[in-house]
Amino acid sequence: MGHGHHHHVDPEAGDRRVALAVGVNLALTAAQIVGGALAGSLSLIADALHNLSDAVSLIIAFVARKIARRSIGRIKDVLSRPRGAVVAL
Repeated sequence: MGHGHHHHVDPEAGDRRVALAVGVNLALTAAQIVGGALAGSLSLIADALHNLSDAVSLIIAFVARKIARRSIGRIKDVLSRPRGAVVAL
């Protein structure tokens, strides 16, 4: 026997979580750079750069989520443009 109800997932909730993760990673990056500079710790600064790359990856994921929710009509409009115009974008 199946379920008789529907699970609604708010796509904006995921966006808020990704944005929060970006903010936390950027704050951690800043704290590690300052702490590493004050302590003279190259390893702490290197870890900060690693966290920065995590933040950039999350920003890419955030943008991908936004693009994925665009209407199919908009995507078809973009894909129907001449290739030169798409490359110019």
